Amino acid sequence: MIISGCREYVELSFINIHILRITSMKPQYIRVTLLAGLLSSFIVSDAMADNYGRCEYKRRHLEHQLEYAQAYNNIHRMAGLQRALRHIDEYCTDGRLPEQKDIKVAEKQRKVAKRQQELEQARASGKPRKIADKQKNLDEARDELAKARLELNR
Repeated sequence: MIISGCREYVELSFINIHILRITSMKPQYIRVTLLAGLLSSFIVSDAMADNYGRCEYKRRHLEHQLEYAQAYNNIHRMAGLQRALRHIDEYCTDGRLPEQKDIKVAEKQRKVAKRQQELEQARASGKPRKIADKQKNLDEARDELAKARLELNR
């Protein structure tokens, strides 16, 4: 009972310290923290988009970040984002996307071959649990290969 009372006290004191720490933060840091959380949510949502690798989506994302940097008058961030936008204009081509997908399919094929070899070694050892694990790994690798091939055909 004393131990649980100590835990509650420790948790309570940690919460109090944490609350004091938040309220003593400067408004500038609170804004930056909120901005970082907001930007990370946009990054995650863009990563979930089907066509994230295309140049137009990269450009749009950087322009969005640039708007926030301008809103908070972050000169260094604005300079970096403008440089990144120039690089996208110069170097980003959607023509490279199929090459990248071909490379991804080849990597998945090598992974499937490796998993098949591991399964054969497990069968030679005769251990049922090891065979089941290797079969599961092979099935996962085949699923990844199928997804990569679908992505290639898009």
